[in-house]
Amino acid sequence: MPRGLPRATLLESLRLSAALVPPGAPHVTPGRDLLRSRTLLATLESRYGGRPVLVGGPRGPALLVMSKRDALRVLSEQDSAYAPAVEKRPFALPTDVLRPGFIAIAKEEAAELTSGVVDHARLNARWQRVARRCVYGDGAAGDEELTRLLEGLTRAGRRRARRRSRRRQDLLSGRYDSRIIDHLRRAEPGSLAGLIAETPEPESRGLMQAAFWLMGLGATATGLTQTLALLAAHPAHRKAARADGDYLRACLREGLRLWPPVPALSRVSTTETDWYGTTLPAGTTVLVPIAAHQRSPRLPYANTFCPEIWLDGTAAEEWWARPGCGGVHLTLAVGTAFLASILRTARPKPVGRLLSPHRPLPHTLDPWRLRVTMRPLRRNPAQG
Repeated sequence: MPRGLPRATLLESLRLSAALVPPGAPHVTPGRDLLRSRTLLATLESRYGGRPVLVGGPRGPALLVMSKRDALRVLSEQDSAYAPAVEKRPFALPTDVLRPGFIAIAKEEAAELTSGVVDHARLNARWQRVARRCVYGDGAAGDEELTRLLEGLTRAGRRRARRRSRRRQDLLSGRYDSRIIDHLRRAEPGSLAGLIAETPEPESRGLMQAAFWLMGLGATATGLTQTLALLAAHPAHRKAARADGDYLRACLREGLRLWPPVPALSRVSTTETDWYGTTLPAGTTVLVPIAAHQRSPRLPYANTFCPEIWLDGTAAEEWWARPGCGGVHLTLAVGTAFLASILRTARPKPVGRLLSPHRPLPHTLDPWRLRVTMRPLRRNPAQG
């Protein structure tokens, strides 16, 4: 690896690895402090004038980019030199035709969460049904083993440098692929699997696409739990969200900003790239620590629940708030419908004071500790 770029020390690399999700691991360990490396990032940025830094890792050095200019270069959809690290680029699907059906599924499943105590385990179970039904159809609604296999693959992927973990990953992958293929071949109308069946692509590409969607939809459960807990703790925001779907969508985006499911975006260079006079080979992993930017001290709203930034143009001026791909928009639409269905007939009340509107929101949040009590509405739903 070239010597021109600054290189983090072993201790710095270990600290960064502990705070950022490794490339290829799409989920976050519950309770992980996504922002504990913020001070270190600020130190590195100051020391090297915002230039990228080479960080050591179990699978070789990665390039950590910290400035807005460099992040935009790596994340630009027009630049084919950088590709997502977790998979090959999926083929395009006209998923907008599925949106009405997906929203109906979300509303139906959310209806089971309008009474009693709702914690992350309960909400996650219903949302995973949404994900499986959207991707593979109603026949996959109760296939909890499919979700467990995906979670096992994710855990094994984080530890795949060890031989035993690689063997376990291969075993899980074979069982997971076999289960996916069965659901894909059923090709239920109105599901992503049905849409894939109409697309002239190899079966392997369809399998990859379906797995990608199930992973992406499933990971949104944490953001939904966080947003529901935030709305329970913030009555004024809850009232506005119940009356306005756009505001509720902004609340969901804000919940994802405060505790993003993926704290670092990873890309892999597809060709040789030049960085400040240094040429890096194809296959270099590039990390963008997006969580640190979303909670940067320079943002006046960094540690507060502020949905308004997504509506008044404030977030639109931030590079980390880029609109995203069509899949992101569809996931937000389905997630918003899920929350709207809950709020339409019940009012969440917080259990405990983990998310108080009277103090800065914590950097660390374990969704498994979040709970709300659902109280039936006894007046006009437009009221708080």
